[in-house]
Amino acid sequence: MMNILDRIKQLNITKVNVQRENRIFVDTEKDKLISVLYGMKLIGFNQLSIMSAVDRIKDNEFELFYVLYNYKEKVNAIVRTRIPRDNPVIETADKIYPPAHTYERELTEMFGISVSGNPDSGKPFILENWKDKPPMRKDFDSVEYVDKHFVFRNPEGKNE
Repeated sequence: MMNILDRIKQLNITKVNVQRENRIFVDTEKDKLISVLYGMKLIGFNQLSIMSAVDRIKDNEFELFYVLYNYKEKVNAIVRTRIPRDNPVIETADKIYPPAHTYERELTEMFGISVSGNPDSGKPFILENWKDKPPMRKDFDSVEYVDKHFVFRNPEGKNE
């Protein structure tokens, strides 16, 4: 584990934190993200298990995370970065981790995060004909959306 930590620390990272024996958190800046992901792949983190985001609305940022796995060392690394909510754009990671292509489409649709270099970034993924704010943003009001788009039906025929 120490050898892999030493190798990670040589990358363009902001911070590394070992949460437990098989889980490492790696923080980096947005402009260094792709080079860090490339470096992680070179040191054996060959699988992108999942990629998603958290809306840090109070900080006016999105936190993106990439969960990577190293089969040889049996270690997960969670690479994190933050991007501004008012200009949420990242560069595609699909040349390094091909499954990122699909996750990036989901980020665009669910959070409104644009992905430069991914030609399918703007294509519908799950939400066909969606014209509202992305639903995973914390300022999306699901009750308001339901009230506006759906008619309430009482299944028991009772009036309220």
